[in-house]
Amino acid sequence: MSQKQPSFHGFPKEQRAFSPGGRTTRAARQRRPRGTREAMHLVLRSDLARGPKSLLNYDSAVRALIAKLAQRHGIRIYRIVNAGNHLHITLRLSKQFTWKGFISGLTGGIARAVQHKRAESSKRSFWNSRPFTRLIAWGRDYNVVKDYHTLNQLEADGAVPPRSQMLRPERWRCVVQAFS
Repeated sequence: MSQKQPSFHGFPKEQRAFSPGGRTTRAARQRRPRGTREAMHLVLRSDLARGPKSLLNYDSAVRALIAKLAQRHGIRIYRIVNAGNHLHITLRLSKQFTWKGFISGLTGGIARAVQHKRAESSKRSFWNSRPFTRLIAWGRDYNVVKDYHTLNQLEADGAVPPRSQMLRPERWRCVVQAFS
């Protein structure tokens, strides 16, 4: 006679092999897409970059750092948009192996430029999560991303209200009338 399989209900969720937390952490280990033939859209976001630590206050230092690292690693930069708490960068890698040095130098250099000091008791880093990357096909897809960058730049400059406020017509009606 065969024995009955033991139930997983006696274990805490963290110790279950197929718990939802296990799947999300496993999925997070997958590599982000990188390519050398297409352009790449890179987004770096930080909720700590607000007020005096806003990336807009350090715009020239951030752009200089990106240019220096891109030249060192042979990466072509097409566009940089600084939106205050996040950066949009359109770039193209020359070689796959240059990515790791570029992104680690960039994220650490920007955090150092805004004088972010991590407290020893805190494990919270300057960046919210891993860098978001997306491959961009040349042509229509590239133009869509370029328009998205333009919209983000206009929102950062204050020319257009943020999309979170576009749900309230009283906030954006005057902007639409000015452009019509």
